[in-house]
Amino acid sequence: MATLEKIRSKSVLLLIIVGAALLAFIIGDFFTSGRTLFGTGTTIAKVGDQKVDIHEFQNRVQQASQQAQQSGQRIDNAVLQQQVLDAMIAEKLFNQEIADLGITVTDAELTEMMVGKNSAYVDRMVQQQLGMPDAATAHDMAFNPTKYGLPQEQAIQLQQYWIEMEQNIEKMLLQQKFQTLFNGLIAANKLDAKALYDENTPTANIVYAKKDYSSLNDDEYAVETSDINALYNSEKNRYALTEPVRLINYIAVNITPSREDVLAGQKKVEDAILALNEQPDVQGIADMPEFVTDRQNIPQADVDRQNSLKAALDSMSVGRAALVSKNGNTYNIAKLLGKSVQSDKVVLDFMAVQGTREQIDSLTALLNNGASFDSIAASPLVAQSQKAMDVSLIDPNSSMIKELIADRATGVYFAPDTLAQGGRIVRIAELSTPTTIYDVANITFTTEPSNATVNNLESSLQDYVATHKTAKAFADSAQAGGYTVFPYYVSASTPSIGNISDSHSAVAWTMDAKKGDVSQVFGDVQTGHLLAIALDDIYDDYTPARDPQLNADLSRRALNNKKAAKLIAEYQGKASDIPGYARLMGDQVDTTTVNFSQPFIPGIGMGESELQGRVAIAKAGDIIGPIKGNNAVIVLQVTGIDNEGRPYDFNESAARFEQQRGASRMAANLPAILRGNKKVKNNINTFYK
Repeated sequence: MATLEKIRSKSVLLLIIVGAALLAFIIGDFFTSGRTLFGTGTTIAKVGDQKVDIHEFQNRVQQASQQAQQSGQRIDNAVLQQQVLDAMIAEKLFNQEIADLGITVTDAELTEMMVGKNSAYVDRMVQQQLGMPDAATAHDMAFNPTKYGLPQEQAIQLQQYWIEMEQNIEKMLLQQKFQTLFNGLIAANKLDAKALYDENTPTANIVYAKKDYSSLNDDEYAVETSDINALYNSEKNRYALTEPVRLINYIAVNITPSREDVLAGQKKVEDAILALNEQPDVQGIADMPEFVTDRQNIPQADVDRQNSLKAALDSMSVGRAALVSKNGNTYNIAKLLGKSVQSDKVVLDFMAVQGTREQIDSLTALLNNGASFDSIAASPLVAQSQKAMDVSLIDPNSSMIKELIADRATGVYFAPDTLAQGGRIVRIAELSTPTTIYDVANITFTTEPSNATVNNLESSLQDYVATHKTAKAFADSAQAGGYTVFPYYVSASTPSIGNISDSHSAVAWTMDAKKGDVSQVFGDVQTGHLLAIALDDIYDDYTPARDPQLNADLSRRALNNKKAAKLIAEYQGKASDIPGYARLMGDQVDTTTVNFSQPFIPGIGMGESELQGRVAIAKAGDIIGPIKGNNAVIVLQVTGIDNEGRPYDFNESAARFEQQRGASRMAANLPAILRGNKKVKNNINTFYK
């Protein structure tokens, strides 16, 4: 009782202690993980109301990584992660669209596709992947395993396979239904098809004169900030961002051998060739681990296809080595270790037989007496067979085959031995004509940057970063410091800087940095590069008019607008024909053709929409202009309109509409269409630094 009284008397203190500990735990977890409390939780990305969970994402990345490894691809992990995330976001948006449209797959439709009259596709899949006759059999085995004597563990695996396949087929059917709806929604009606035909058929022949803006002195036209802002505000929606973007300048230094390294590498190669020529086999480079040796037996036909190797071997005696080729900093050396004349390959017919020696001899006799290979291969005694099997005789592991066929006649079946459970029946179907075989040691050496070179490159860049601590100084002094800066736009969805592999840590730094910050040096000899970054600007909802690239474009266009206004005022109504305008402009009369649908007008340029629109409604003899073009003020006259062409056909025009303006054209932009104006919140850098 006394103990309980003590506890009660200290209850308030205990509550304070426990509460403080709990609060410390929560706050500590908040600051260490950055993903709890009011953070991102388990959401790695969000678009509108659609979220991508980190655990689902990790599973998909693991699957994609395994597929990449199986295919032998070398993929930057950050690039792979972003590709997977983009795909998952697109899937989420697509699924939401499917739900909003009320598109479903009924149980009856799914059953017909899996095991019913429409199951041909699934049947082929099951045949290829499981070796079963059809999908119905696979389903029966999965869910009635005792009927087939299938162990429970295998049955569970087969059930999982079936469920996953069923889910994938359901997704495919949903996509097909959506695609049918999408195609029908953006299909050409009679008005669309005829309008497209009418736009493409007439071609106007014009004569024109123009005055290029570049012929005027830029200094005579003052472009004010107000001019740029007015142009920007008139088309601001063009510059909307789906997620915040950061403008950086970066310096990238490739870690490559210095001139001293190259000369040292060349000396190593010369010493290696000398040692190879002085000592037998490849003992001369036994203490030179940077030289990689691959010993091969190469037939004359393969040598003849390699010009450099052929030239070296033709001039080389057995025991000699020589440089075959040099590609960049990689040297290829060959040493001729031997030369012989022999058959380099054999084609065999082969059977593995389970039976007594008498049974094997009986089958062999049947084959030699004219029985077909396939008929004997179907015998219950034959466990395995292969016809026309190509076997190399110059492979280092071919000694057993050489012994097997030694002194055997071509075209005759024989049973060379008897094993514990049977034997083999073999026939030499074809033996290649003896040819010259070269026993060659292929030796490769690559000059790598020395430690001194790496240290020098790294210390130089670190010194530059340390002495240029603002983004402006970083960019302005680069050329004087022997570096080149490159601008680049980075967002949370950017996997790497400037397509430089293994640079995602620099992306993560960029997304956490403050405007004007300069980074440390990223990269090392393993990545093959060094990287330093300065954060120049941060854009939230729109790319602003102050952006250097956009500002330069807006300034140029504003300048051209001022020049155009001046020229149009100067020439308007001052001539009655094109030659007269040409004299005023100091230009020559020229001719070209204009079609409303063509993106490029020969002699004038790209994207001249106003000119094309004016010409489209003009009549022969009409003089148009002077009008403002993209690069010049233009005056033109329509001399004739050619309406010849293919006669109107609805189906043909509808198909053309579908390609140019319909579903085929829109399909590539479907993820962006489904996203619409939804903002992207990408938290990948919170989870993966």
